[in-house]
Amino acid sequence: MLAVFLAATIVVSTKAEAQGFGFSVTESANSILVSNSVTYTINITNLTGVSLTDALVTNLLPASVQFVSANPSQGTYATYGSDVVFDLGGFAYLNVAQLILTVQPTTNGFITNSVTLTSISVTNTASTNVILQVTNIVIESDLGVFMTGPAQAVITNDWMTYGVTATNLGPNAAPGVTLTNTLPPGVILKGVSPANQTYSVMGSNLIFNLGTLPDDGSANLQFTVQPTNAGTLTFSASVGASGVLDTNTANNYASTNIIVIDYLSGTLVAVTNSAQNLNLQNGLEEQSISLSNTGTNDVPAARVVVTGLTNHLFNAVGTNNASPFVYYSATLPAGQSVDMLLQFSPRGSFPFANGQLQAFAVPLPDWTPPPASSTSTNLNITQIVTLTNGNMLIEWPAVTNRIYTVVYSDNSSFSNAMIAPPSITAPANEVQWIDYGPPTTVSAPTNSSNRFYRVFLNQ
Repeated sequence: MLAVFLAATIVVSTKAEAQGFGFSVTESANSILVSNSVTYTINITNLTGVSLTDALVTNLLPASVQFVSANPSQGTYATYGSDVVFDLGGFAYLNVAQLILTVQPTTNGFITNSVTLTSISVTNTASTNVILQVTNIVIESDLGVFMTGPAQAVITNDWMTYGVTATNLGPNAAPGVTLTNTLPPGVILKGVSPANQTYSVMGSNLIFNLGTLPDDGSANLQFTVQPTNAGTLTFSASVGASGVLDTNTANNYASTNIIVIDYLSGTLVAVTNSAQNLNLQNGLEEQSISLSNTGTNDVPAARVVVTGLTNHLFNAVGTNNASPFVYYSATLPAGQSVDMLLQFSPRGSFPFANGQLQAFAVPLPDWTPPPASSTSTNLNITQIVTLTNGNMLIEWPAVTNRIYTVVYSDNSSFSNAMIAPPSITAPANEVQWIDYGPPTTVSAPTNSSNRFYRVFLNQ
């Protein structure tokens, strides 16, 4: 029987500062297996106040290390056995240089890279020692990755979000896990969440160092992109870890095809049909609009994009080319109209013109609630009140800053339940939510003899 142990790692500070230089050294891993490679990244800024006629960066490595490659952003390099010297040449004041060095250890133990920065132009030097553990102990883990796509149809120039999750199914913690997310041509990266997750970019690849994933642990990333053309886009991701024996490589790669379409044919017009009014119940500035199908054919659903806003569209469910939008999530017959309520924050009237409303035909959105296994549906709705205007108010206890989603149905068994978008971030320990009809629900509650509600906490 093969005994499997988790190798202990020693982390030593890999940054050093000296007066006159910005100087840092980072390594790609703290612990690796024999014959795996390690990459050192050296960043240097000339803060001496003068241009240097010459600058040298010397990497003193033990004989048990073999040189693999070097890539300086400027200057040249030379190897002397296992030691590597970068000659930056002239180095102007405030210039920045990045030096990439990759080596491969040949025996287990600890290796030390002593990095020193010198110049004949100044007396200042900078140096640091980077210590790395090399082990031949096998760490077994089952790393995997899966992807989740957007819930609704993606229209050209939508800001769409998809998820990538790296998992470790054990049996051991996996150090040095790297996740690579590959973007297809024709998309613009708009953001990555969590925002504090750093990454490097190599061509169309976004590379994330996730550190150590514990046994049965995971790390989830959300990517927001803007596809600029219609078509089928393939997004992919892969996961791995240097020094880890992956017991199941079949789940190390995942991909998903996302179809991007143009707006459907149809002639829709949206205009305001009320003044802006402050709703004292929710503290939002509200304005009603009329959405009309002036064409000759029914449309399956509609989207109203609001451009040129100075205020935030509170009940928006998405963004297209930097402008927020709402849905009318039902068929709009030819020649018919429907009223929709736009909600804005902060409170207070502001300039708004009909030219800022653009209406388009779209596929019917899918507002089916998620499986119960991924939500908490046992929240207690403390009151349901019919307001004087016929709208329904519901209230529930909440945890501040957690996200909640309202589900509604016309029957108590919730056999045809729908989400009422958008989800709500709780501003306090109690939330009041008003069902006023489109665009949040398909019709005003006054148009239905029965309406039932549930609230779940998003995980």
